[in-house]
Amino acid sequence: MEELFGKLVSGFDTFWNYFRNVVDILIVAYLFYWIYRFLTNTRAIQLLKGVIVIFIVAVISAFLRLDTLSWLIKNITTSLVITVVILFQPELRRLITRFGQKNWLATDSGAESFQLDELVSSVFAMAEEKVGSLIVIERNTGLKSYVESGAEIDSQISEELIRTIFFPLTPLHDGAIIIQEGRISGAACYLPLSDSKQLKKHHGARHRAGLGIAEETDALVIVTSEERGEITIMVNGKMFQNVKHADLKNMILFFMNPKTAYEEKYNI
Repeated sequence: MEELFGKLVSGFDTFWNYFRNVVDILIVAYLFYWIYRFLTNTRAIQLLKGVIVIFIVAVISAFLRLDTLSWLIKNITTSLVITVVILFQPELRRLITRFGQKNWLATDSGAESFQLDELVSSVFAMAEEKVGSLIVIERNTGLKSYVESGAEIDSQISEELIRTIFFPLTPLHDGAIIIQEGRISGAACYLPLSDSKQLKKHHGARHRAGLGIAEETDALVIVTSEERGEITIMVNGKMFQNVKHADLKNMILFFMNPKTAYEEKYNI
């Protein structure tokens, strides 16, 4: 009996060790994949490619016993970490911020109350009247800290309210409105500014702020230009400019629900 019990314990220990190793590998693989996806939208991807090249050269030099080259690489890598922290501090801050603010237990609650038609109608009207606006829709990454930077609101989405907020010279027009769980939760909110090369000279502060929040979080951003009357969508660090009226609603549906057939049409 004791021998059988010992075999069971030994078998369980073996299974647990295998299971633990598999879980460990999967977690590390997911973290690397998540970091890589984040870096692909930043200039830090070039640094990552450089690190990979240095690693490959280091392996080759060690295998071929190239002592001088190995010594040089060893001295370079010693100061590489400090260099990365100094040069890419904004990207590292965004990476840590997105990881910390990500809502890992996000659900679809509140999706049914999202007044999409009201939102789309307000964007169309402001674009036609050349009224500048900046609308941020929360997805998985929490935006509470950004809501707290402005005037906190708890209201249903309505065309009248959105157009009133962004009407020129009103107290809340200079900033962003943030939508959380289908409701407008904040107005006149301050957002981080982007220095992306996607931005051109004719892009103003709204576009810089919109792309900034799209780089730091996974939020869906809609901007209307007061100079050109154009609609721009920003998400995952990318800009989709001059969005047509017929496409706006479908694009919002796609980014809020990636299972739609819109992905094939736009090859996103």
